[in-house]
Amino acid sequence: MKSINTYYSDAVALHSFIQSNDINNSPSLLIQVFTAKNDKIFIEELLDTLTHVLPEAVIIGSTTDGEIMNGKVSTHQTVLSFTQFENTTLQTHMETHQQDGFFSGKLLAKALIKKDTKLIIAFADGLHTNGDAFLDGIHSVNSEIMVAGGLAGDNGIFVQTYVFTKEGIVPYGAVAVALNSTHLNVYNDYSMNWHRIGKELTITKVKNNRVYTIDNRTAVDTYIHYLGKEMAEGLPATGIEFPLISIRNGVMVARAVLSKYDDGSLGFAGNLKVGDKVKFGYGDPIEILKYSDDILSHVKEKPSEAIFVYSCVSRRNFMSDLIDMEILPLQSVAPTAGFFTYGEFFTSGKKVLLNQSMTIVSLSESDNLPKPNMGLLAKERKLKTTSTNALIHLVNTTSHEVMEQEALKQAQSTFEILFEKSPDGIVLVENDSFIECNQKILDIFGYTNKESFLNATPLQIFPKRQPDGSHSFTKLKKMKKTVLKSGNNEFELLLKRQNGETFWTDIILTSTVLNGRDIIYLVCRDITQRKEMELELARQKNILYYQANHDALTGLPNRVLSMKELKIGLKEATKHKKKLVLMFLDLDGFKRINDSLGHDVGDKVIHIIGERLKRSIRKEDMVARLGGDEFLVMMKDINDDKDILVEARRILQIVDEPISIKNHTLYTSVSIGISRYPLDAVSADNLLKYADTAMYKAKEEGGNNFQFYSTEMTDIAYEHVMMEKDLREGIKNEHFEVYYQPQINIQSEKVIGLEALVRWNHPTVGILSPDIFLPMVEKTGLIIDLDLWVMRTAMKEVCQWYNQGLNPGVLALNTSMKQLEYPDLQHKIEENLRACDFQAQWLELEITETEVMKKPDEVISILKRLHELGISIAIDDFGTGYSSLSHLKRLPIDKLKIDKSFIADIPNNEDAVAIVNTMIALSESLRLNLIAEGVENKAQRDFLFANGCHNVQGYYYSKPLSAEEMKKMLIAQA
Repeated sequence: MKSINTYYSDAVALHSFIQSNDINNSPSLLIQVFTAKNDKIFIEELLDTLTHVLPEAVIIGSTTDGEIMNGKVSTHQTVLSFTQFENTTLQTHMETHQQDGFFSGKLLAKALIKKDTKLIIAFADGLHTNGDAFLDGIHSVNSEIMVAGGLAGDNGIFVQTYVFTKEGIVPYGAVAVALNSTHLNVYNDYSMNWHRIGKELTITKVKNNRVYTIDNRTAVDTYIHYLGKEMAEGLPATGIEFPLISIRNGVMVARAVLSKYDDGSLGFAGNLKVGDKVKFGYGDPIEILKYSDDILSHVKEKPSEAIFVYSCVSRRNFMSDLIDMEILPLQSVAPTAGFFTYGEFFTSGKKVLLNQSMTIVSLSESDNLPKPNMGLLAKERKLKTTSTNALIHLVNTTSHEVMEQEALKQAQSTFEILFEKSPDGIVLVENDSFIECNQKILDIFGYTNKESFLNATPLQIFPKRQPDGSHSFTKLKKMKKTVLKSGNNEFELLLKRQNGETFWTDIILTSTVLNGRDIIYLVCRDITQRKEMELELARQKNILYYQANHDALTGLPNRVLSMKELKIGLKEATKHKKKLVLMFLDLDGFKRINDSLGHDVGDKVIHIIGERLKRSIRKEDMVARLGGDEFLVMMKDINDDKDILVEARRILQIVDEPISIKNHTLYTSVSIGISRYPLDAVSADNLLKYADTAMYKAKEEGGNNFQFYSTEMTDIAYEHVMMEKDLREGIKNEHFEVYYQPQINIQSEKVIGLEALVRWNHPTVGILSPDIFLPMVEKTGLIIDLDLWVMRTAMKEVCQWYNQGLNPGVLALNTSMKQLEYPDLQHKIEENLRACDFQAQWLELEITETEVMKKPDEVISILKRLHELGISIAIDDFGTGYSSLSHLKRLPIDKLKIDKSFIADIPNNEDAVAIVNTMIALSESLRLNLIAEGVENKAQRDFLFANGCHNVQGYYYSKPLSAEEMKKMLIAQA
């Protein structure tokens, strides 16, 4: 390998330099760029130039606060270092900080480190990177990897730094190159040689590398105090010359200032911790130059073909023109290049972010030792005076503080300062008499005259009794006895001010000897405000506890408290071998009250029912509101089921009593489920669950009754739960299919319409008819989702048939009252019409006569709006709902559908024949279309055709067909 360095001036000179030095374009060529030109455009142009001339070369670079080229130090230059490897492969990586330095270091290491990686050279931006965290991130991936490099600089401006590779420029992140080889010799070393001077300080508030206070002074104030205002005003630039130095694991670690904040805190190049002991650092040029000879001798003992130096800018600033004397001798061993950093990376058994140091890394692919061609000796030069003056100020201030501390120790040992300056009231007591006090105790007790306080009688100081009922003097005697025995005692006591007002105090008694006299040292602090706050907090806590455990509307225990009480009740029942009964109550038809009269009326109903239940139960029992219209009654010590029956009937009776609210007389009823301990369950959760299950059984029986739990109920409930689970998954995963039953014109024998019917293609059971699952769909509220899916799917398929030239006729969709009450129904229909490009006249909504009669006025209003869209309306199961002719005339309907129950008995049943003929005549008089469903044989078909009903639907023509089968039928008739 070979290494050669040069200054960059322009592209022409660079091209000439590359040719004259036989620098070959190769992926094993490493170019390090160290530039003082902190200009992104310049860096981009330089990268373009290098990439154009040497497209295969690997490039890594950083902005600087000084450059090193062939051992010589420069500023405001750009240094290019070319290293041509023979047996080493190179790989670069760039990371923009996404979280913090640790995360970037970890990602970078994961991307670069391989089995044969010998060294990582890394540069990170100097103002936003926590160098400690960055190195921790790298070593979290590989704790043995050697890392060299440092934090970028910006000529001491502390505004913006850059690091870069061919892939881009990073203002907030890091770049690195991995050197992978089995033939590469790597040696690294560092020089510190700074003295820890002045007073030892303690870091008192810090977050990572941002220090807020040092010895409880702000970080900036600490620099002002010890280094002077002029030096502190120049921070962060000046702070790099006076770092904070600590000792970590025997290694002297410096932390230089990189940023200053408005709150007086300072950002350092690496982490510090609360409790770290630090001193200011000051460099000794002579010692530094002496140690550079040691480094030189170490380097000479190692194979070396290239040396890279990453040195702290403070050394360049501090040593001035002596800095060449530290670095230049390395050039005698091998070509030397590098830059001055805001923090240096050094790893050799320990991972350390250094400041104020010079780090070197020596590389060689040969095992031959170097042959030095020159030697340089350190020369003493005159140093800058600014740092010296600051050092004098530091030493003088520190010495002054030492004297002040000694004086303070003497002053603090005197009784006067301890006594008079105390923030607490102090009284000296001898033989139960006050002999001395400070001003604070007079302020606390409201005395203006010291003698009056010292001569006050016990009755003037102490109330007769304490709040706990104890006699004040009795309590004091106990306290005195304790303090004389143990030496001290602390307690709270109620005392009296001079004006008679009582107040709370915190008293500390200490037995001591003062000038040969046995004294009790009494320290008193007024804690009245704290006690009042404690009482208020206790009151608020009680309120919050009540609110957390009680229902806001009824004041009854809520679910949380009721379960606690149930568990306590079960423990007592178990202990005393008693029975316990749980009743789960759910009001019948409560939703109807809420929907029709509003929630305010509903809330009053709940409140009234809660009051009735509360008055009806025994003192030892509990009634709770679980939420909504659900209540819970727990009855203890029930002897037999007869007592349970009495209580359950009484609850049914009191709930059944009329309720008068806002000129409305309301009638309510309740469904009650009953579970028993220990017969049905022994745990609170199961007892509640079984009572709930029994309540649902009462609902199924029509409400206004009670049911005892039985094991059969659990089996049914389990089946319901599993079916509901399967239904939800089926709708989500579209396990349903739309089947179509054709509607036929008898005369033409052609399809004139299709009724859409849903089937459940259960993944394990297979095809299920609606009779099996629709009741559960309606009960769980899934009917809306399922109906909308059927509408969307059927529209899509029928529209496709129309587009294919087929004629499926009108699409008839069954519509329930729940769907009509769905607020968004019209919007969903219009949305599906647009999405499927489905014409409104192709759609017919079928609603049963029974559904219409539930809420005729509401249904008429909704159907009119849908009819105005061009959608046909049909009355399904006509003849079963007892609708009046007046309602029929008001309905916006287009078609009547004769229920199959009437068709089944024609033509042999005279009553059925009469009814069907009446319906045919009625449709003609109202000018409505007519269709008969349930036509299963030829006799029925012929009768209908002969009597004027020409459109039919039923198994005589076709059973419900899958979409594929329906399409085949349409194709056959086309």
